[in-house]
Amino acid sequence: MLRRHRGEERGREKVRNRQERGRKKHTRKQDKDRLLHSRRGVSSCIYAGLIFAALIAMIVISCVTKGNAPAWIGGLALVTFFGSWTGIITGFRGFKERDKNYITCKVGVVCNMLLLAGFAGIFIRGLI
Repeated sequence: MLRRHRGEERGREKVRNRQERGRKKHTRKQDKDRLLHSRRGVSSCIYAGLIFAALIAMIVISCVTKGNAPAWIGGLALVTFFGSWTGIITGFRGFKERDKNYITCKVGVVCNMLLLAGFAGIFIRGLI
């Protein structure tokens, strides 16, 4: 019975000392726990967004002109085709950055691959 009583007193003393010092029992540094996103991964996502916007714009222009789009639309299609390759390469290079969150790299690579497949499908459909 005495040991239990002494242990309770020690616990209470520790709590009092902690309160006097103003510290908590468990402290976490959340800023160190959070990882920043990979810069190249973010760039890859931005490339995918811009290329998707260009693709939608080209489709709208082609529909409005009823298939008689100007020649610069075809040039823009080639530029965006190579831009999607750039987004894929940038996303893969983002995986080499140390101590970063790689979700943006994954999203950027997948989106750029889907856009590349879409452009390839449109191009092949145009040949047939």
